[in-house]
Amino acid sequence: MRCVLSPAALIVWMGAAACAAPPPAVAPFSADQARAHQGAWARQLGAKVETVNTLGMTLVLIPPGEFAMGSSAEQVEVALERLGQVPRVASGEADRIRDEEQPQHRVVLTRPMRMGRTEVTVGQFRQFVEAAKYVTETERFGGGNSAKTAETDPNKRHALWSAPGYAVTDESPVTQITYGDMTAFCNWLSLREGRPVCYELPPGGDWRPVAGATGYRLPTEAEWEFACRAGTTTHYSFGDDVADLDHYAWFNRTAEVGGRVGARPVATKRPNPFGLFDMHGNAWERCQDFHAPDAYRRSVVEDPPGPPTGTRRIARGAGWHYFDLHCRSAYRNNYSPIGRTGNIGFRVVVAP
Repeated sequence: MRCVLSPAALIVWMGAAACAAPPPAVAPFSADQARAHQGAWARQLGAKVETVNTLGMTLVLIPPGEFAMGSSAEQVEVALERLGQVPRVASGEADRIRDEEQPQHRVVLTRPMRMGRTEVTVGQFRQFVEAAKYVTETERFGGGNSAKTAETDPNKRHALWSAPGYAVTDESPVTQITYGDMTAFCNWLSLREGRPVCYELPPGGDWRPVAGATGYRLPTEAEWEFACRAGTTTHYSFGDDVADLDHYAWFNRTAEVGGRVGARPVATKRPNPFGLFDMHGNAWERCQDFHAPDAYRRSVVEDPPGPPTGTRRIARGAGWHYFDLHCRSAYRNNYSPIGRTGNIGFRVVVAP
């Protein structure tokens, strides 16, 4: 028996079909499929894949999706072999790769987001400092290249966001700032655009996220890795051939040449399949999550927020004077919230 809809029922059915959400982006998917997912969600939201906010910052639409977070056992073995070729190995580095990138686990991100196409730049941070009359924690704590709240070394007081220890332009990623400076920037930008702030600072406490807020914030570690991978399951967002990293990242082999050191202007290498620049190299990017060595063993599947407490925060992507090993999509690093150096920056996300 054939079902025939009345004209009115047909209109309702067609409207419901038109409003149905596109499928999530389930990895693995190709670069073409990554762009197709972005386009489908942009149409769903009645927006463009790329938008420009009031600060002149380009934001890229990242679809909801599903992926395997971390490294497989085989990838860990390859990373440990590569570690043997690194001339300066930090204590416990092998244990960090072996213990903290595993177990590889399924993660589902249920909501679309917009992510900064690049790391926040010196020029964008300058707009915040000048408009808000903001004095960074780095300045209040006595200078950069430190993790002290009262730095007394006179040489360090000159290491600031505007002069991190190497030449910068307005297009360089901002560094030499603390986690608190980053959250203050996010709250200011949220208020500037009439959005609810995502962070609060209780008296005598530390910055903490506001549940359900839809303003600007740092990405969670899971959001960062999903956006970095952009459908790939390889060591890097372009594949496994480390020789190709030169085309995508400023790291020790490309940034420390010709006597010049330091982070380089953003978006001067190739983007990943989602259209994000410098996800590998240039500046470490802080995430919102607390660090815990066993975080992957305790992670929830949907929208994991990271450990509820901790003393250090996650950083991803590697910096300009680190090695190809550290630029891998799965590599995890962590810093004190008040730590500030010339190679740690950040990237923002916001609800569409």
